[in-house]
This record gives sequence, C-alpha cells and structure tokens, in this order.
Amino acid sequence: MELSFRVLSTVFFLSSLCAATNVQDHVVGVERRTVHLSIPLRFQEVEGNGICIDERCSVVATAYHIQMALGRANLGVVGRRTTKVLSLANDSDSNKTDVPAGKKTLSYNIANDVSFVYTKKPVHHKSGVPYSYQFYVGQKVEVAGYYENKFETTEAHIIGANVPLIMGKAQLQENLVLDINLKPGRSGSAVLDQRGNLLGMIILTGAIKSKTGDLTASVALPVRTIARALLRLDPCLGSVVFNDIPEEEPRPLEASFVLYQDNDLPDGTSPVIPELSANPSDVPDPVAKLRAKAEAAANLMVNFIAKQCLVQGTQKPLCHELSSVEGQQTYRELKRKDKLGKPTTFFPIQKHGIWTQADWLDTLGEIADNSWIFQGVVNGHYLFSFKSAVEDDRCYYEEYSQGGIPLFGGGRPVWKGSVACFEQILTDTDFNVLSVFTEMRPPEDCLTQFLQTVIYYDWTKLEGIKAPILLPIRERITAKVQGQKDLWYSNVTWTEYKEFRASHRIKM
Repeated sequence: MELSFRVLSTVFFLSSLCAATNVQDHVVGVERRTVHLSIPLRFQEVEGNGICIDERCSVVATAYHIQMALGRANLGVVGRRTTKVLSLANDSDSNKTDVPAGKKTLSYNIANDVSFVYTKKPVHHKSGVPYSYQFYVGQKVEVAGYYENKFETTEAHIIGANVPLIMGKAQLQENLVLDINLKPGRSGSAVLDQRGNLLGMIILTGAIKSKTGDLTASVALPVRTIARALLRLDPCLGSVVFNDIPEEEPRPLEASFVLYQDNDLPDGTSPVIPELSANPSDVPDPVAKLRAKAEAAANLMVNFIAKQCLVQGTQKPLCHELSSVEGQQTYRELKRKDKLGKPTTFFPIQKHGIWTQADWLDTLGEIADNSWIFQGVVNGHYLFSFKSAVEDDRCYYEEYSQGGIPLFGGGRPVWKGSVACFEQILTDTDFNVLSVFTEMRPPEDCLTQFLQTVIYYDWTKLEGIKAPILLPIRERITAKVQGQKDLWYSNVTWTEYKEFRASHRIKM
C-alpha cells in the first residue's frame, strides 16, 4: 500500500555491507478478503506481508493499515485460520488521525501501525526471525516480502533514523527511512541487516516532500516499536519473544572527532557525516596499505566503462556513458538504438540542483596521494580520517559549474578555490575502500554554506571476469544553501560496468 508523507528534518549517511540470506523462512503473506454481493459474486482483497515473531510462527506481525483498508475484520495469514488479531491502533486511540492512502483516507495512529495475527496452527516451514535493536544511518539492509504471491528481496540503505515525519495530521517519531520505492502491496515486509536480523517492518512508501523537491523513500517501524507494542498487548508472549527492550532508541555511534559541531551549523540543519567511534587497533603501517590499495584501484578504473545517472530529488535521471581516456573522465550522451553522443570531458551543465563532476575516478587517486590518520576498528571495518584547513590546499570547491551557469541558480559571481574539509574512509580489513565521506565548508560569501558527499563501493561481478571487482556504485550529495531551510540533495549511480580500453571504440 502506498501512502504519502513529508519530512520535517532528516540526516543522510551511506555505507556498504553484505546482504542478508535465508530470510524467506521468516516472512509470510497476509490477506483480508471480503465478498461483494453482486452478480456475479465479486471478491476483493488486500495483500501484504507478515513477519514471524514467535519461534513456531504462530504469531505474525504485520501493518495495521492493511486491516483498515477493507474494514476491521481479522486479517488472515495465507494458508492458516486466524484466532485473533491484537493492535494498539483502535477506535479508542485519542491520537488517531486521517492518513491518506492512495484514493482512500484511513483514520488511525500511524505510530501504532502494527498488528499481531494469532493463527490456529503454526505456519508450515516458517520460524521466528532473529532481531536486533542496533542499526545506524548508512547501513546496507535487505527488504524481504511477497508481492503478487512472489517472494522478493530488495537491497536498500538506511538514510534516516527517527526522523520527525508528518503523514496527513499524524506524526511518526520512531522510524527507519530507506532509499527505495517499494510497490503497493509490500507493506509489512521485513527490513533485515547483513546477518539476517530483523531491524524493522515497512509501513509506508511515498515522497519525502521539501521546498527543494521530493525524495521517494520507504519508512519502517523499528523493532523496538514492534517489541513494545507486543509487550503491552500480550505481556507473557512479549517478555518471551523480546529481551532487553531499550528504553530509548540506540544512539548512533559517537565520535571523538568531527569537523563541525551542531552549534556551528545553521539553524534547522544537521551534519550528514556519520559520527563513528573507532576502537584502537595495532595494525602495522595501515596508512601505507590504504594508499597502496587505493592507487591499485584507481589504476584499474581506466579498464572499465559505466553508465552514470544523476538524479536530483525525484526528477528524471540524467544518464551518460562514462569512461577514462588519457587520464580524464569522458562523458557521452546515451541516445536511442545504442547510439552515443559526442564525447566531452565535462559533466553536462545543470541550471539548478547539486552534483559533482569527477568523483568516479579522481577520489581513489586522491586517497592514494593524500595523508591520513588511522583511527582504528569500527564494526569490523578500518576507519581513516583527516581534517584539513584552507591553507592545506587539499579540498577544492567550485561554486558554479563550467560556462558560468550558477550551481544553484541566480546571478551570483563564480567562486572557486581551496576550502576547509573533513574526510573519513571506511575500508575492509584488506584495506579496500568501501565508503568515502567528505564535508566541505566554503567561505561565507558563497551561496553554499556546506556540502557533504559520500561515495560507496561494492563488489561487482562482470561478464568475462571470474572474480568480483570492487567498484564505485553510488554517490550521495547533500548541501545547505543560503536562504533555503531544507537540504538540497542528489544521487549518482554507476551501473552496467563493462571492460574497456581507451584505444578501442567506446561501446555500451
């Protein structure tokens, strides 16, 4: 089911982790059927997903709004009879409000959008899902559920946690915001971490609205919300299923080093660089190993060609072929019937929004050339960082793109030069770069007040190459602009990688 919602404030980080496995054993389909008295008889149903909560899968958690959509009768688990359904969202709830749901309007408390379906017999071949209260913004997750009777899994990232949201007149404080647009009917799907632990349950998909555009995303209730609801409705079962429910949502990992504190930022904004706290580790010569791996990866990039797509908000993607020729990135417009436009060394100029021009290739080379401070170990990853001043001439920023067209529109003069910045890198234990975070603060006379980017890399299997290769696959760009209350953002993706040599004709 698709619901609309808008964001009041949010924070975005990205990272890269492995996908969860064997999750179908913990997810079931749910349905609510009604018979319309007509000639001929007509059946109507609302489909969704449920998550096995208890060990035998005789109690299933699902979204309350699925039940609301066609009346208040009991939900059914596919293949099983229902004995009862419990939910905190009911007619006596003083906080219920109208929430738009497609062409319909449902009245309930969005914060309690969870129901527990008790079945007469356990569901065959299903079992309770393991769970975790721990998550972090930027985490790679998997969304698992049924759609039109077929089981589907979708990779996603947590781009916001406990973001103040408003749907209609309802408010939702506890949530996970994911960077995917799920189809109607995927409500109740499980959000799982790389180990298969349940982190939350999908309840909404729609557009996060702001003055600068819309971002299509999905929202989940975290495990803590589900656990507290079951404990209130069924204390005996809740105390058996869920242990050590935290009084408050776990805070993100804290860091002893950040470039800008909250009180340094403009009102209504937050830093988007993740605050990571590393445990000290005695690793021999880590910086030299990082730089060597980054240099090797940068040299490898000239052998590949990719499709690069820039998306600003929910606008239509702008896609080009991207390759490296004679040390420069080369772009070609993708036309119909596999035809390519003329090559250019500059990313096509946009009249508004935010974007970058050279991160695909240059980032790895700059990592290899620059100095870093090894911070230690974070969740099985190595953390490196560096804080530089303008005088270090390390980070370069250009207010407007080539050709004199303003980056954010308007008639301000062009500014370019070195800026203060903070960078941090997450690698695996073999020093392969997984995520690169950068925050820059331009001078006060610039239109842009601060700019953050994150590029993350993943192992990619290419045709004709036996072993997967670690390649950049996505970039998130966020900025605060003078006169704008909300953050600006864009996404860049790199897909359809193929082998390429500069001496050969460029083909997709």
